[in-house]
Amino acid sequence: MSEEASTHRVIDPSVLYLGTPVYLVGTKNPDGSTNLAPASSHFALGRMIVLGLEEGGQSLDNARRHGEITVSFPSAEQWQHVERLAGVTGKNPVPDDKRDAYAFEPAKFNRAGLTPLAGDEVSVDLVAEAPIQLEALVRRITPGVAGIYGIVEAEVVRVHAQHEVTVAGTNHIDPEAWHPLIYAYRHFYDRGAEIGWTRKTPFPTAPEPIDRWEASGGAWRVAADTGTTATVELLRCDGGEVVDQLTLTDQRDLRWARVQLAIGGKA
Repeated sequence: MSEEASTHRVIDPSVLYLGTPVYLVGTKNPDGSTNLAPASSHFALGRMIVLGLEEGGQSLDNARRHGEITVSFPSAEQWQHVERLAGVTGKNPVPDDKRDAYAFEPAKFNRAGLTPLAGDEVSVDLVAEAPIQLEALVRRITPGVAGIYGIVEAEVVRVHAQHEVTVAGTNHIDPEAWHPLIYAYRHFYDRGAEIGWTRKTPFPTAPEPIDRWEASGGAWRVAADTGTTATVELLRCDGGEVVDQLTLTDQRDLRWARVQLAIGGKA
């Protein structure tokens, strides 16, 4: 297919950072101090977090030598603190391939304007100001295929979260209150507005009139979404005759209706 006829074009970007939350990884230096470095390559499964760390950097060297790390997630408004660490390294002497762009900096917390906080389960400092902080034990480090990074698999043994980003009385992070710092193609972003949610979320509930109708034994289905309103048909308990209709206009109710349509509605 010719490029003119396609909706896409072939490109060759220098990096493939499509947008992930930034984290600050803490590792233990040989002198016992904590090295702090910004990164964004990671994912989590269950209680394991997997980090991609640069070969030859102090963070990966430290993780190999001392199998404890901390992973602190800053909020979007803290991006300047993160950027203050961009041109420094904990490696002394500075590696030859970094000498033109990096300077040695042993006092990373001071440079970033952040406060070290002792971990409960590991002997590596957390970032006190970060809304979400993880303490983890390194379980395996695998060399990357390209030889320029290592894949660090670490078991999270403790999670700290600011009260403001949690749902009181639960172990849940409040997705509306949590604003991670997103890194995409060398630019920083806040999280955008909520547009929907998955069927597994424990938080959203049906609009109150629909809840009442269902509690009384009735059925319902989302009949239409115009973009500014959604129509919900209230049905008899057997799902047959339409008894009444509701028009939803509240933004959260509209998102609820769109989720129902996305998963096939309900009758």
